[in-house]
This record gives sequence, structure tokens and C-alpha cells, in this order.
Amino acid sequence: MLYQLPDSSEVWMYPNSSIRFAKNFNKDRRVWLEGSSMFHVRKQHGNTFKVYIDKAFIEVKGTRFLVDKKEAGNNEITLFNGCVEFNVEATGKQIVMKPMEKIFYNSVNAEIGIRKIENIEWQDGKFKFDAMPLNRLISIINQMYHANIVYEGKDETSPFSGTIRQEEALDDIILKICFLMNLKEERVGNTIIIRN
Repeated sequence: MLYQLPDSSEVWMYPNSSIRFAKNFNKDRRVWLEGSSMFHVRKQHGNTFKVYIDKAFIEVKGTRFLVDKKEAGNNEITLFNGCVEFNVEATGKQIVMKPMEKIFYNSVNAEIGIRKIENIEWQDGKFKFDAMPLNRLISIINQMYHANIVYEGKDETSPFSGTIRQEEALDDIILKICFLMNLKEERVGNTIIIRN
């Protein structure tokens, strides 16, 4: 679901997610997030934007990023463009993220890790994939949709290039991948099996 904040920043909220913010948001741009959401933050000179999650916050400089809350205090923050500073409240540790980086953060033990992501771009509510290995694409879709997609077949690193809209239904994404890569799908309970 797309939600526009009073400063024209946009939040694509995942199912079972919610945000809170103050009534005077244009002066105090702080958001408290429960769950997972994609943010497109409008830059305002001298007025920072902060997103609070489990015992940490993200200070935004004007950018697009994804906050994905997992189980057991695990969170993933993916920066697509712009600049954010990730802050762990318990330790005071700060990390300035660069575009196409992902932070792994556990709020239970304050552990943090960072790695580079490749072959994906975020623009105008769409993920653009360029030669993304199929196994990585499936992993990303499983995270985004809390799905259970399994690939059974050869060439799990076959490259996928294409676009997936933020609000696109999982069934449509599966059909698109199968069509573009000449694959078949089968459903067994809650599991989606893709094979060639």
C-alpha cells in the first residue's frame, strides 16, 4: 500500500506493517516503523528524516531505501540510491551507507553487518533487475513477499533482466519470470516450485 507523508515523501508499506509520525511532521520528520516498508524520501535542506526501528534509527539524507523486518529481532536495510546513516542506539555505532548496500542488524544482540548488492535498481516504484542470477532473484522475492519459492532445475544462476513493480502481485511476478525464462511453476501447499 502506498502512503504519502505530509512532506510528499512516499512509503510503500508491506502487509501487516504500520507507521506512526507526529502531527507537526513537516517540522519534525520522524517515523516509527513496525514491519517492512520501502521509503522514497524527499530532501529538505536542514530538515532531516529519521525512521525508527527496533532499538535503532536510520537518518535519511533524501533517498530510496527498504526496511525489511525479519523474525527474532533481525532487520535488513537496503539502500538503492542517495545516502542514509544507520545508528544503533545501544552501542552508538553509526554506519553511513552507500547506494546498493545492505545492512543486517539484530536488535537483540546489536550485531550489525554490511554487504554490497548488485544487479538491482529502484526507480519510480519499480525494481529493475539487470542480469540478476535466478537463485538471487528468488531469494529477494521470497523476502519481499514472505513467500516460499523453490527452484528445482539446472542453471540456477541463469540471468534475469526485467522490471517488477512494488505493488505487483506475487502470482503475476511468478508468471512473468516463468514466461521470460521459459520455466514452469507448480504449487504444493504454500510452496511455489519453479523448474525448467
